[in-house]
Amino acid sequence: MIDLENKSFCIFGLNDSGKSTLANYILQQFGEAAFVYDIMNEYRDGPYDRYVPSDRKSGLEFETVLRAVMTSRRYRLILIDEANRFCPSKPHPLPQAIADLNDWRAHWGLATGYIARLPVQLNQDLTQLAHYLFIFRIPGIQSTDYLNDISAGLGDTSLALDKYHFVVADAERRYTVFKPIPRQFATNKGIGTKLSKTPSGGVNLDSSAPGA
Repeated sequence: MIDLENKSFCIFGLNDSGKSTLANYILQQFGEAAFVYDIMNEYRDGPYDRYVPSDRKSGLEFETVLRAVMTSRRYRLILIDEANRFCPSKPHPLPQAIADLNDWRAHWGLATGYIARLPVQLNQDLTQLAHYLFIFRIPGIQSTDYLNDISAGLGDTSLALDKYHFVVADAERRYTVFKPIPRQFATNKGIGTKLSKTPSGGVNLDSSAPGA
C-alpha cells in the first residue's frame, strides 16, 4: 500500500495514458477531504470537491482559488490538473501560492498532487520534493533522459511500459511497475487503472514487476 497522507506526489502521462483514472481513484480515497483544480472538466463523480476555472489560462484565477482552498483548511488533499500550465519548468518561478503551499503543506498535514503530461514541463521543485512519482509511458528522448537522471533506468522503464501500465518511484527513487486493471475508476475520458479500495489516504496497486 502507498500511503499518500501528508505526502506530495506527481502524476505524469500523455492523453489516454491512465493518469486521470489514477488521479480519480486517489481523490476518491480521500473523499470529501479532497479538492481538485479541474482544468479539463473531467472529475465529475465526487464525493470530492472540484473547481472548473472560467479561464483555463488565468494565473490570477488559479491563485485566488488556491488561496481560498488553502485558507479554508477543510481538505487533506489538493490536486492540481495540468499543473504545468501554472508551474512551468525553470527558470520560471513557482506561483507564490504554490511556493507557500510547499512551505506549509507538511505543517497542515496536507497531501498535494500535481498532474502534467511530461515531466520536463513541470517545475523541477515540485518533482524533486515529491514523495512519489507516478509515471505512465512517455516517449521521447528528452523525457527518457530526464527520468533517467532522476533514477538510473527510470526513463527506460517508462518508455518500455505497455499501455495503461505505470511505474511508481518513491522518495528514494526506487521504483516498481504496476499493472492496469479495467476501467472502474475511469473519468469521462478513456480507459484507465482499476485500484482496490483501501482506507482513506492509502492506495493499493497491483505490482507487475520490481524496478531498480
